[in-house]
Amino acid sequence: MGTPNAAPGQSSGPSHNPVSPSEPPDKSRDKRLIASAILGVCWIAFPPLAGFYILFDLQNLAAFLQRDLHWGFWGYVAVFAVTAGLGILPTYSQAFLGGWVFGMQWGLTGAILGFTGGAAIGYLFAQSITGDSVDRWIDRHPKGRVIRDALARGSHARTFGIVTLLRLPPSSPFAMTNYALGATRVPFWLAMVATPIGMLPRTAVVCFLAASAASTGAQNIKEVFQQQPMWVTIAGVLSAVLVVAVIGQVANHALAKFAPQEKDLPSAKDEKSSHGGAV
Repeated sequence: MGTPNAAPGQSSGPSHNPVSPSEPPDKSRDKRLIASAILGVCWIAFPPLAGFYILFDLQNLAAFLQRDLHWGFWGYVAVFAVTAGLGILPTYSQAFLGGWVFGMQWGLTGAILGFTGGAAIGYLFAQSITGDSVDRWIDRHPKGRVIRDALARGSHARTFGIVTLLRLPPSSPFAMTNYALGATRVPFWLAMVATPIGMLPRTAVVCFLAASAASTGAQNIKEVFQQQPMWVTIAGVLSAVLVVAVIGQVANHALAKFAPQEKDLPSAKDEKSSHGGAV
């Protein structure tokens, strides 16, 4: 017997697999998402702890870099970029080392070159690990999608402003910001232009403190406290904390203006309906 004719509007061929052949299997996506989560946890936890090593061994690191200031400077920039980009060392302790060894001008210059290179490495590394897994995960959550689109899918000017403000507060973790920018596919060139502008103020404060401390002739941080009156040290630290706190508040208030308002976010009812379909 021949095969029966298909009903009107139905295909007589084999059933079509709803998953496109070009798309990776779900397990592969899950593995990417798990790897993305592990990378995020590592980049949150490890840099702050590792940063204490630089402050602890400041004297020996400074002596090594000062053997040849020319090669020491470029070696400092290269190590800064790689270790910050891979989430091994934080930017604040490396910027302090630069100000301590090379002074305010060249320390700040080296730090800017270092964290700009680190931002590029971190962005590309995060994107290679996450692929589109984080973007797809956000797409499955309407509220997250609205926030992501508002912050990272707007005009170039808007995205530039947001990335700059994200980099501005001293509490903004460098590695995790690279992770977020790469995973949500913010345009690479925008991230690279906005990063040095946003991080310049707080890095300048750190380099100034380090250069001022090194100018006392101290060999390490302990000697800085020993050679100066306590009130001078306390006043300097409090002034620096006040400056970075003001920078952080300005950035947070400005960033809040870019964030979508509560009324613009989908309700729970909208989220349920977005996952439902016609029967």
